[in-house]
Amino acid sequence: MSRYLLFSLLVFTGLFSSVAYADNKKGEEAYENGNYEVALVEFTKAAEAGDADAQYNLGVMYEHGHGVEQDEVQAAEWYIMAADNGHPEASLALSLLYEDF
Repeated sequence: MSRYLLFSLLVFTGLFSSVAYADNKKGEEAYENGNYEVALVEFTKAAEAGDADAQYNLGVMYEHGHGVEQDEVQAAEWYIMAADNGHPEASLALSLLYEDF
């Protein structure tokens, strides 16, 4: 692989992950202010880009019905994705969710 191609790939990956992080931060701010509609949009963008925090946050939204129809199956799917991506609390949240099934 050429140095230029490798450099381009690293820059693109870094930019992409920082965009996801920014979307998650915007989502967290909106969520804290009770603006669940904006939080949902921002978390979804970041989660689809692979942001484990955003995936976890979507799990919370679906588990508790904040801004979305409460849906434990959707919550579990987001928690699983977050856990697979290394989120430290997602596995516990998933196991607690399963206790309620």
